[in-house]
Amino acid sequence: MIKLSVSKAARMLGISRFDIQNQINNGKLQTHEGYVTTDSLRLAYPNSNLDSEEDQHIQKMQRIKDEAMNKIEADVVARSENEKTYLGIIGTLRAKFAQEEIKNQHHQMVFAELTERLIVLEEQCHSQDKIALHKLQGWVKSQH
Repeated sequence: MIKLSVSKAARMLGISRFDIQNQINNGKLQTHEGYVTTDSLRLAYPNSNLDSEEDQHIQKMQRIKDEAMNKIEADVVARSENEKTYLGIIGTLRAKFAQEEIKNQHHQMVFAELTERLIVLEEQCHSQDKIALHKLQGWVKSQH
């Protein structure tokens, strides 16, 4: 027979101290020297779990651990989904980058060809047109 204070008994049963006091006042719950015994609690609350506080703490820690593990598992799933999304985005960006590289190479070839054609044109043009042609060559150089 274990003696418990009314407050401790209420905590263990998960009810209010007022409910225990009402049971005592109505004669449904016996006290012994101002304490409630676990035997009388079991009779009054047959479906209750009167584990010790230590057992309750262990159960509470287990619940916390289980909740944490569930959260970790959910985080792992979310991280995996994010990684798949990021890999898809990276693949798309690589393809776009490759296309831009091809465009860049094409533009470089066009500028090189334009520069060569301007040199040939300079050799064949009249002296009065060379000033305008030099300006055009300077602009092409500055853009390249």
